[in-house]
Amino acid sequence: MDPEQYHLHFRLEETHWWFRGRRALARRLLAKHLRPGGPRLRILDLGCGTGANLAILAGWGDVHGCDLAEEALRFCRRRGSRSLAEADAAKLPYRSSSFGLVTLFDVLYHKAVRSDVAVLEEVRRVLRPGGLCLITDSALPALHGPHDAAFGARERYTRSVLRARVEKSGLRVVRLTYFFLTTLPAVFLVRRFRNIGRIPKSGPSSDLGPVAPWLNTLLVRAMRWEAALAVRLRLPLGSSLVCLARKDEARF
Repeated sequence: MDPEQYHLHFRLEETHWWFRGRRALARRLLAKHLRPGGPRLRILDLGCGTGANLAILAGWGDVHGCDLAEEALRFCRRRGSRSLAEADAAKLPYRSSSFGLVTLFDVLYHKAVRSDVAVLEEVRRVLRPGGLCLITDSALPALHGPHDAAFGARERYTRSVLRARVEKSGLRVVRLTYFFLTTLPAVFLVRRFRNIGRIPKSGPSSDLGPVAPWLNTLLVRAMRWEAALAVRLRLPLGSSLVCLARKDEARF
């Protein structure tokens, strides 16, 4: 990923509607599938980036962050995180069956991930039997554009492709749906106009940036509503996908 994007993430992750919407969905999914009052889990946020998600995961247990980029881990330390490791996602420095939950927030689609199936197999290895894996990632190949180039994206997934990769790794899909349906028309138009040159650009550029406070507040509310819907229904489209998968006790 372009190093400048780490600085951008660090500035925006706490408040920007996109990040807050993704966290709202993660909270709802995990609250639905983890036992209330159950034992605290050992949790791995794989590809933890600049670390904003580590804080919300700490509500369920002891959280560890892992990322290939030392620059990302420096930002995690600025947030106060200490249980961190610099490692390739396909070669994790953790014992087998040592985590109850592994999260991958927009990790699998990166060019640095040579094989998403190999990464998911490694996730399966470190998950304990019955453990959960929460995945979010970019969706719909038609949306590919300068934003993806800025983030070093290898591909954008469809629901069927992501399901096939997860199942090939040996994990069982529990929940799989698109997300960010509400904002999809605007995202599509921006990407389309950039791709045909109607919106000027100089090299790869992210769509992320500061948003007017009133608009940010409105979009945060819309994403909370959509998150509540997505945990009950399978949304037909969206610029992202979310998948919750489990390592079955019977198979491993």
